[in-house]
Amino acid sequence: MNEEPKEQWGCMQWGMLVACLLFSAWVVLPAFTRVSSRGDSMIGMNKCKQIILSLKQYSKDHDSAFPDHGKVAVHSSNEVFRELFKEGIVTDERIFGCPQSIFNPDNVIGDPPGFEKALQPGECHWMLLKGQSDVSHPETPLVIEKSLNSSWPPRWEVTSGSSLWMRSERVAKKGCSWPGGRILIGRVDGSVSMEKLRPDGTIDWHAYGTPGPDGKRWIDTLTPEQLSKLSYWDIEEK
Repeated sequence: MNEEPKEQWGCMQWGMLVACLLFSAWVVLPAFTRVSSRGDSMIGMNKCKQIILSLKQYSKDHDSAFPDHGKVAVHSSNEVFRELFKEGIVTDERIFGCPQSIFNPDNVIGDPPGFEKALQPGECHWMLLKGQSDVSHPETPLVIEKSLNSSWPPRWEVTSGSSLWMRSERVAKKGCSWPGGRILIGRVDGSVSMEKLRPDGTIDWHAYGTPGPDGKRWIDTLTPEQLSKLSYWDIEEK
């Protein structure tokens, strides 16, 4: 019995299939990237909260001071945060990393009492505002993501889109924002939020936070001299 000849796909059918696949990728990939970035940012937010809680635990035994108080020999946030290991407050250094970052620890912390292997260069994503304590203004931006500079005001490279390429750019560079031009900021009161950057890569500090009883936000309570002295402990790079 002779079989009927099978119908072959022509250029038009193959072209329509390719067009459908490309359209599906164009629709699905950005949505997937947004969902993935949102999940990663939540992980980063939780890590930042753990760091602040650890700093507060340290302050309870040190007259409200944070680990950089009186430490003349420290030069980076890596060294300041290492004090938390020496106090037995932190035992897992992975809280100092963040998804989509090139600065992530390997969780090899070394031996007591010095824990010299904890937070080696390239293993800390977070910067710490110098000279603060647990009784500083509650909305002081205490812990921030790696910025391009350690002086005040901190500045980041704005990543405006949400493509996979922009996500990989954040991973590859220091000081890149999350897609959409946002950055994680942790405050003295333990709150952590994703805050929008201005086009120049800085934050409008007057726009965030709740005014106090006097109607002022934390930055409005500082004198020009105090503002000029603000700076962050920078991270150590490899």
